[in-house]
Amino acid sequence: MAGVFRQYCADSLYFTAFVVSLGLLWWKECKTGQGKIGRKAVTAFLLSIVFVFNEVAYQIVGKVTDATSYYRFFWMLPILFVIAYQFTEKFFNGRNDDKFMAAFLFVICLAVGSNFFFIDREHIHRPKNIYGLDPDVLTIADEIMADWNDGQNGEELPTAAFDIYLEYQIRTYEPRIVWGISRQAYLYQASNGYDLKKYVRQQHMIAAVNEGIKEDSRALRRSLDKSGVDYLVIRTAFDMDSYLSEISVMPIAQSENYTLYKVSS
Repeated sequence: MAGVFRQYCADSLYFTAFVVSLGLLWWKECKTGQGKIGRKAVTAFLLSIVFVFNEVAYQIVGKVTDATSYYRFFWMLPILFVIAYQFTEKFFNGRNDDKFMAAFLFVICLAVGSNFFFIDREHIHRPKNIYGLDPDVLTIADEIMADWNDGQNGEELPTAAFDIYLEYQIRTYEPRIVWGISRQAYLYQASNGYDLKKYVRQQHMIAAVNEGIKEDSRALRRSLDKSGVDYLVIRTAFDMDSYLSEISVMPIAQSENYTLYKVSS
């Protein structure tokens, strides 16, 4: 259960606000001595512990869908509804002292949360990187879009091949970049290796971007052309410059750990 908490919002303001909201609901019932809002809230939380916030539920959901991508929606449902109810009631239906308390607690949640909205523990800033993404993601995505827009490609969108680590984050930051390698191809390769029986074109690209494998450069070039890939993003440590230059794939930008290559037509 601790692993699920760490993976899904355990250190963010959302979970903090959720706990505060439950406390307020319970305090309201104790103060008024009527209604069942507090007991219902605690019951809902306990049911959430049983059916959502635990490893068993995580594994069951993972059998049906991709747990690493979609389980967060199950996680957030009980949290967001309780937060929305409690803070909305305090701000718009409460007395002045209730409104002050709600505003005060909301500020505390912002202070406790990390890198969300305009305030974090260290800075007041504009939220350029509100999701806490790897700086490589921001640099590479911005360079791709800048180069693509300079080429005046109209309404078309750039297609790029990343390693699996970058791919999941790129879609959060810059959804206009089209994936050159499908998730299914990555999952197949992870289970079966490079047997080239399925997703043949994409497996050549996976070998290059994930592991820096330098085997058949012409096969890689055919894969890039047939898949319509415009950019490759590969770890700089793989030292792929000379290998890729043989097939007219040239470096155009670099982040701290990755090099961005453009596939020449």
